[in-house]
Amino acid sequence: MEKETADRKVVIPNYFNDGKHLYEDQLGWSELEKDEAKSDDIKEIFDFEVVLVGLNLAFYYVDDGRFYGIHSECIPIEVKILPLDDPDCPYIDGQCRGDTHADGEVIFSCGDPKELWDGVRIGGKPLGEVLSRSYIITLN
Repeated sequence: MEKETADRKVVIPNYFNDGKHLYEDQLGWSELEKDEAKSDDIKEIFDFEVVLVGLNLAFYYVDDGRFYGIHSECIPIEVKILPLDDPDCPYIDGQCRGDTHADGEVIFSCGDPKELWDGVRIGGKPLGEVLSRSYIITLN
């Protein structure tokens, strides 16, 4: 059940479409991922979803307005800025499908997924801080 909009802080107006905003409580891990990892700790959830299960992760970082992807199904594992699929879309949500297979600027690579958490920095910020300020697009 979605929370009442009056009690929620809008992070990006019209992110999804006219009148459908991105709210602060939609950033970071969802309740589903927390339940799957049996934790509320952001690193433990990341370790479960990306390191242990090996899922690819795509997200929109609200602080710099870019889409990122962690493509973990190949070695080296690549963290990249994802290209826009439809840069002319008036809504941010429609600009990138979050396909981590897509070519993009690689900003970090490693051979072991355990290196991601401490190794990835975006805009000088650690991965945990970035993910807590991001909208998770895909996790597959």
